[in-house]
Amino acid sequence: MPSHERESWSSRPAFLLAAIGSAVGFGNIWRFPALAYKSGGGAFFIPYLLALLLVGGPLLLLEIALGQHMQMGDVGVFGSINPRLRGVGLSAVMCGFLVTGYYVPLLAWVLRSLVESFGIMKDGWENVSGEDAEDYFFNDIVGMETLGDDLKPSRMVWTNVAYLLASWVCIGGCVAFGVKWTGRIAYFTMGFPIVLLFLLFGRSITLEGAEEGIHAYIGEWDMSVLTEQPDVWSTAVSQIFFSLGTTFGVMTAFGSHCPEHSPATENSIIIALSNSFFSFIAGFAVFGSLGYLKYYEGADDMADVVTAGPALMFGAYPAVLSTLPGGLHWVRLLFFNLFLLGIDSAFAMTEAVLTVIKDSNIGSTVSDKMVVFTTVGFGCLMGIMYTTDAGLIFLDTVDFYINFIMILIGFCKAFSAGWMYGLQDQKHKFGESVVQVFMFTTFGSVISSCIIWFGVEGDTTIFGFVIFFLMYSVGIKVISVKLRAHDLNPKHTLYDLYMGNVLDLTANLESSVGKIPKAWPFLLKHFIPQVLLALFINLAFAKNGQGQTQFAHYEGYLEW
Repeated sequence: MPSHERESWSSRPAFLLAAIGSAVGFGNIWRFPALAYKSGGGAFFIPYLLALLLVGGPLLLLEIALGQHMQMGDVGVFGSINPRLRGVGLSAVMCGFLVTGYYVPLLAWVLRSLVESFGIMKDGWENVSGEDAEDYFFNDIVGMETLGDDLKPSRMVWTNVAYLLASWVCIGGCVAFGVKWTGRIAYFTMGFPIVLLFLLFGRSITLEGAEEGIHAYIGEWDMSVLTEQPDVWSTAVSQIFFSLGTTFGVMTAFGSHCPEHSPATENSIIIALSNSFFSFIAGFAVFGSLGYLKYYEGADDMADVVTAGPALMFGAYPAVLSTLPGGLHWVRLLFFNLFLLGIDSAFAMTEAVLTVIKDSNIGSTVSDKMVVFTTVGFGCLMGIMYTTDAGLIFLDTVDFYINFIMILIGFCKAFSAGWMYGLQDQKHKFGESVVQVFMFTTFGSVISSCIIWFGVEGDTTIFGFVIFFLMYSVGIKVISVKLRAHDLNPKHTLYDLYMGNVLDLTANLESSVGKIPKAWPFLLKHFIPQVLLALFINLAFAKNGQGQTQFAHYEGYLEW
């Protein structure tokens, strides 16, 4: 535990707003609605809500509860379970900082768009088309007009370097004075976007053609994608992870500043539901606007106007708003809203790094301001590659592979808490060989079945389940024989082997974080690690349009 007195949030609402602000970001607006549209419409909410309830929510509770109980960041928390697990916490924090490395350049593009809406683009946003808005963003803001066919960077966009520096200065100012001030800042940086969201929502759903757009968003339920496109399930989990920030060490850091006996379960529920509610409402605002754009431009189909990512945020959406009375002001409100949403998430991921550094022996001997200055400076250097004319190409590629890392880190966190906690006690009770066979039985059967399901061509569903149940049954039989050899009653001992350590963890946490749902320990040990492992293998075997695995063949950038 850190030797210095730990700073606490100024209030519970400040913590909740900061945590919700961390979770709610660009992805809630530019990624989630388009994912729902492309993944079966309303049918996408089935894997999304299951991922939230059974995976994302419990992992969010794990991070907040561990941080609050241990009063440490991710590295210290997992190191307290086992010193060899410090790397799990470190990998989570570094994953978050990698995301910050490209998230802040994106924030810089938003800031530049906002500033130029008062300057050189003051007249350019009037009744602009979606195509022209996209061209302005890609060519003028990002600077991609000088890219060659090989997509290799050819120059620095120095204006973007300046806006990158300005964005990091804003982030540094948000975190330099401790979490009390961070929480107070969150009242505005999260509170104001909520007001703007409902303002944009109310305006969008009243536009001509909005009904058709909303129908495309949630009115159509294509259930076939849930079986014919199995990577939809991995995508849903990745969206939950990315949005909640459960694999970035953020919630552990935020939880570590909560006072003892704060209701961790209640806080987790509020944060998770608020994040999903924001995404859901943002979808109505986005697709209501896209329905209007289809009507306004006379497009034949919704597919002609639906976009995702930067093309939506800087193209279609501003184009819609520019056609309204006072259009320029609506565009400015959009960019200002995006900047506030982005800076919340950016300073939260930065706070995760700061917490880990301050908890370390070296960090405790250096002033907090110096830690902030060094971290911000290093983050700014990380973002330089995204200020080239190929910055968006780099961002897209890194963002794709981060999804693999997030799911793997989520598995490692659940495995650490569900299986490694109390490991020595279990070895002492049941014998080392019993514990090892139990682990091999559980995860060996999952890995073997997934390789058959996702790696072998043809309908292998039944065969995969046969292999799973066969391996698992044989493994449990071997364990029962070993327990009898040690004069232990398998009937009673197996329950202790299955649940003993994770029930001890739950009881330990409840002493300082309040009641934890009864299903949580079971999910943490016997559902979440196995599901995340299966989803990682599923994602690893996913194919691109050329029949190659997407891993290592994403968009052909490997050919550089």
